[in-house]
Amino acid sequence: MFSSYDIVVTNNKNELLVNRKLDNNKIYSLSEFISKLYFSYDVKTIYYVMNKYNVIYDIAKIYLNNIRYIEDKKYNSDKLNFLKELKSDLISNNLIKEDNLFKKYISDKKILFYDIEKTKELEKLDYSIEYKNIDKEEYNHIIYEFNTRENEVLFVVNKICELVSNGIDINNIYLVNLDDEYKKVIRRIFPMFNIGYNLVNSDKIYGTFLVSKFIELYDNDMNTVLEKLSEYINSEEDQYIYDSIVKVLNKYVIFDNYIDIKELVIEDLKNINIKNRVYDNAVNETNKKYFNDDEYVFLLGFNQGIIPKIYKDEEYLNDKEKEELGISLTIDKNIISKNISKKFISRIKNLFISYKLHDNGEDYKISSLNEELKYEIVNDYEIPKEYSNKYNRIYLGSLLDEYNKYGTKSEELYLLDNTYKDIEYNSYSNKFSGINKELLKEYLNNKLLLSYSSIDKYYRCPFSYYIGNILKLNVYEETFYQIIGTLFHSILEKCLDNDFEELWDKEIKNLEYEFNIKEEFFLKKLKKELEFVIETIKYQETLTDLHNELHEEKIYTSLSGDMSITFMGIIDKIKYKELDGKNIVAIIDYKTGNTDIDLGTLPYGIGMQLPVYLYLANRSNKLTNVKVVGFYIQKILNTEITNNEDDDYEKIKRDNLKLRGFSSSDTSILSYFDNSYESSQLIKSMKVKKDGDFSSYSKVLSDSDMNKIDSIVSDNIEKAANLISDAKFDIEPKRIDKINMGCMFCKYKDICYRANDDIVDLKKVNQDEVLGDNNGMD
Repeated sequence: MFSSYDIVVTNNKNELLVNRKLDNNKIYSLSEFISKLYFSYDVKTIYYVMNKYNVIYDIAKIYLNNIRYIEDKKYNSDKLNFLKELKSDLISNNLIKEDNLFKKYISDKKILFYDIEKTKELEKLDYSIEYKNIDKEEYNHIIYEFNTRENEVLFVVNKICELVSNGIDINNIYLVNLDDEYKKVIRRIFPMFNIGYNLVNSDKIYGTFLVSKFIELYDNDMNTVLEKLSEYINSEEDQYIYDSIVKVLNKYVIFDNYIDIKELVIEDLKNINIKNRVYDNAVNETNKKYFNDDEYVFLLGFNQGIIPKIYKDEEYLNDKEKEELGISLTIDKNIISKNISKKFISRIKNLFISYKLHDNGEDYKISSLNEELKYEIVNDYEIPKEYSNKYNRIYLGSLLDEYNKYGTKSEELYLLDNTYKDIEYNSYSNKFSGINKELLKEYLNNKLLLSYSSIDKYYRCPFSYYIGNILKLNVYEETFYQIIGTLFHSILEKCLDNDFEELWDKEIKNLEYEFNIKEEFFLKKLKKELEFVIETIKYQETLTDLHNELHEEKIYTSLSGDMSITFMGIIDKIKYKELDGKNIVAIIDYKTGNTDIDLGTLPYGIGMQLPVYLYLANRSNKLTNVKVVGFYIQKILNTEITNNEDDDYEKIKRDNLKLRGFSSSDTSILSYFDNSYESSQLIKSMKVKKDGDFSSYSKVLSDSDMNKIDSIVSDNIEKAANLISDAKFDIEPKRIDKINMGCMFCKYKDICYRANDDIVDLKKVNQDEVLGDNNGMD
């Protein structure tokens, strides 16, 4: 049927190519044909419109998508005249590309529009065009009515089980017309019937950690940005997201400055879906328009307002303006939408149509399309019960709830209650039932990345780690305080070599965060505080001989196990000096909040942040023969100032910026780091008595003490890695000296329902016990 045509335009291009129905014809999709016939544009065009007309990305796209049918004439509508001027402007600046060779090429060609609805826009084309529909038999179907969305999905999954039992290949079964609510129910119910599924992932890569990190690092030097970003790739999904970012950036190589087109890059990232994990032998969600006779299709949600799609006169160009252009009005689009839906439905041989009456407190109606289709409606379909014991037990529980609360009885209640007499109704266990170790490895792609915070969470309560770090149910919300932490860290990294005012303005601009009035007020105060912090750090720099620095230093260590396990930490600042073949190292971590530097919980793997820095520094690949002189935190935001009549306010603030942590008792190297260590102006509570000994308040450690701490940290990290890879995620919050360390900041208390006997009681140990032979763990 195609041999007499030179060009075929169709929305079924792939199917025609796969089935080799075309020989010497040129084939185009409708969008390809229209684009070549009128014009196309690229990212330079969007950038130009955004800047010249001072509009955001979305508005620029709306303008460009509405100039196609604009002609060079005077219109009654100001909006159309604006679009005419815009189109003329873009043509004169060579920002829209017209394919005149294509127009000349098709001028004497015979064109077939295959299975495409004729529109007013297509009627404008002055070429030799014919329209033909697919020559396919039309079928009548049955429509199934259900009270709820869940019953509708139950019908579908039971029918699928029936089809598979009758020898139908599950890979030939498809789901169409699914919104996110249907997908939620499918994800919950299908596994109970052991039916695999592949659903289209509507989640976007925008908002993932890797894209958020990319935006944070965003700079004109993209090679450096991508190099830094690559360090965070820890899974196949991360690699896909990274590759997607690179692909987007490649679109913009025509620009000289990536900073200028940051908004365009971000908009592109917002439209990229997270990669689907595709399973073999599974039911597939699809947007296919045509199906073979051996394929089975379930169309869910056959409700009014959903099928067919209904257009309203709410677009950028209203119907009056469209009429002036001579293009399709809202009523025309609705007629075409209805015709497309009727064709789609009637051409599928094996089609199951269903709809719901109620869901989430809302009432629904059957699609008005059935007024024309006139299909039979079945509203008393009895869903079979033989395909899932697991679902039946859960359903029995809900029926028993109805009976106990309201006295409601049904035949289903009697049937299921007699079948499942062993159901443990009104009994409950909050114990974690466990997961398969091999499935965990597969889920993690045989890769596990650990950090101080994740291990600390695991030791506080393994189940909390499982919920937050494995299932990833924690929702990251960027708060003002997190923004301030990021801002301060970034400025402190560069403060010694840059002008403060210029650096502040640049970093504020890079944040991409809208401050409210209250936050703006605090930001001004915090700016003064940060300026004082930097002045103090510059003063502290005069007290040390360790002037070499590494900032935001990422250190990775590989751990043993039956999958790839990596521990990663970031040290804010490492000060060092090479001396006699050794690197004398001081570790400093900036803190905007409170951090406990007590070693009393170190044996339990809790509160190891400072000791972890010691562990990391000893394993740095940039510094060899490391000799740690101290590891400290520097509290850069102090909300509490203790009044002392003998000291002025500035002295108190400067004292609060002293380093807090542990120092080497070896004065021969301590003196290099802190020239004033005998009565330290750099380290909190560091003082030497007249007899030459350190005061009792000085936190000093011998080399063997530091080695012991390093060893404990190493053992704790290895132990946590092994327990996690063995899928040990029991509900075991730790309580230390009557303080519940596991539950006090946990977001998941409403999930675990922990009981008192789940709590593990521990005692804080003193420093001598930690560093002694038994380290308090007898």
